[in-house]
Amino acid sequence: MEEQKVLVTGGAGFIGYHLCKKLSTITNNLTIYDDLSSGKLENVTDVSSANFVKGDILDLKTLYSLPKQDLIYHLAAQVVVPYSMENPLIDFETNAKGTVCVLEKARKDDAKVVFASSAAVYGNPSVFPTPETYGFHPFSCYGLSKVVGEEYCQMYREQYGLDVVITRFANVYGLRCHGVIHDFLDKLAKNPDKLEIIGTGKQSRDFVHVSDVVEALLTVGDADKFNGETYNLGIGKTINIIELSQLILTILGLQNRTVVTTTNQSWQGDVTKIWFDNSKAKKELNWIPQVTLEDSIKEVIADRKISI
Repeated sequence: MEEQKVLVTGGAGFIGYHLCKKLSTITNNLTIYDDLSSGKLENVTDVSSANFVKGDILDLKTLYSLPKQDLIYHLAAQVVVPYSMENPLIDFETNAKGTVCVLEKARKDDAKVVFASSAAVYGNPSVFPTPETYGFHPFSCYGLSKVVGEEYCQMYREQYGLDVVITRFANVYGLRCHGVIHDFLDKLAKNPDKLEIIGTGKQSRDFVHVSDVVEALLTVGDADKFNGETYNLGIGKTINIIELSQLILTILGLQNRTVVTTTNQSWQGDVTKIWFDNSKAKKELNWIPQVTLEDSIKEVIADRKISI
């Protein structure tokens, strides 16, 4: 990968930052492309060796003005499910049309594409753990836009000979993330006596650490033999949100102090359970997730210097 020119769309985001940080140690030709609508400038400046271009993936003129690339990691997306339900057109423009724009850049450059998809393509599956072969059953506009992105990737592979790999993310977490773990810690830092959970608390998720995801992304980006393949990237376990809250409270020593309540009302498009079958990634990528949920929560608490 050292001689390759690598482009990361959405490189100023959470996963993008961690991917670019690792890529910067193995290539001198890294470009971060991000409009900073949700990504952070500090995530760019902390990868100082990369070339940063501020731009929208819907802007083909700016995309085409970038140097010829060998490998494109397409992470740029609208990822908030409730927002997608309230603003389906914007979600479609960013995630579906935006992916076609990136594919057009790849077709122009004859570049390989690694597409970041999501568990949302499965909707509310009836098979657990859920394999890649389960099929598309999106339950939200976000999930549907990711399905469209995947289908376009496969169409470009079949019709234009593009080298494409699809990675479906479970709930990715870690430092610099904004998700349920960080939301809980924010709430507890303000009021350690009460923790309110949005939804029933029975919704469960497969949490995978960002460093494990990055390792898989590097693997599929570095070899040609994965062309056309789709991989679930999850730890292969599920935990419900009430259990997650109890784990966090135990780590903080608040298990006998904090009162946990739920709103009992989920948001539109929310799915009940995410639990990946990751056996294909384990077998074909030799990918074994290394970071446990408990260790990572402790890492986040230490990084944020939370003391209660």
